Amino acid sequence: AASLVEPPWSNRLTSDPICQPAAFGMPLATRFKIPIWIAVWVVTRALIVVQIGFWKDAGAEYQDVNIYEQWSDRIASTHMLPQEETWQYPPGAAYLFLIPRLGPLQYKPTFVVLMLIVDLIGFWLMTVLARREKRDTGVWIWLLAMPLLFAWPVLRFDMVPTVIAIGALLLVHRRPVWFGALVGLGASIKVWPAFVLFAEWDRQRLLRPIAAAAAVVAAIFVVSWISFGDQTSFLENQEGRGLQIESVAATPWQLRQLVTETPAPLVVRFGTLEIGSDLADAVSKALPAAAVLIHFAAAWWWWMRDRAIRRGREDLADEALARDFVFTVVFLFLVTSRVLSPQFMIWMVG
Repeated sequence: AASLVEPPWSNRLTSDPICQPAAFGMPLATRFKIPIWIAVWVVTRALIVVQIGFWKDAGAEYQDVNIYEQWSDRIASTHMLPQEETWQYPPGAAYLFLIPRLGPLQYKPTFVVLMLIVDLIGFWLMTVLARREKRDTGVWIWLLAMPLLFAWPVLRFDMVPTVIAIGALLLVHRRPVWFGALVGLGASIKVWPAFVLFAEWDRQRLLRPIAAAAAVVAAIFVVSWISFGDQTSFLENQEGRGLQIESVAATPWQLRQLVTETPAPLVVRFGTLEIGSDLADAVSKALPAAAVLIHFAAAWWWWMRDRAIRRGREDLADEALARDFVFTVVFLFLVTSRVLSPQFMIWMVG
């Protein structure tokens, strides 16, 4: 509101500690905050990278990047998306897997460098949010939580949709079209960034980001259809998934193994370990219904929030609440998912 009655530069000197005349009398942590953050980023990301083992023959240590390279070679040579059951991603992921082929290095190290660049962009977005909100918590979580995930942040492509979702949340309520376009771009790589649309509470304003997101998704699908042909295999593979041993719903089987030392019957399906029993299959079929109910509940809360804001609850229009709501929806999505891979924690950190 102040920006409507004051020139945009009127409070610049008072709001930016670096520009204040007394800045040199401030604590070092305040004066050199950004250099400290950059130093922490360099150290923590070095700790992530050294786990891969660039200094030796460590092909196996690249984990899923080996699969990405195989998919990239297949897409580039056949101009078709992978047809095996392990391909479970929207077509936007195919373009992401092709990008490292353009680098000067071999595919695997180029992919790692690409993820480091995306991670650096995420770090920069966190600093922008910290300056806007005048709180540094998010920056420190981004810097210190990622190394706790070992090398997964640079050996999985989940960093890309996560940073895209962060960028969208920084534009919510400000640039509806760009907000929606980023949501559509993220959802074209992995589906979950579509939940970021819940951050926009205004029904009329929401139409523009929905249209922008739909346009981006449609454009990517059309281009992919022309380039790669059929793209429905990932939907079929997702539909056929069973109960993964790492999922939240598999906790009873994990507890039984701890108490009785009786391991759960495991089968290898869709490139991962799933519980092979009738009860587990029944649970895996019930989980999508539970997820739908949760999403209906989220939509109902979103609707009631919009009504409350229109009746004067301006506190509910805060952007931080919108981000908290998206975090909650994504968290519940993971809880009700038949699959829970370690790289999903990258989403939660973001």
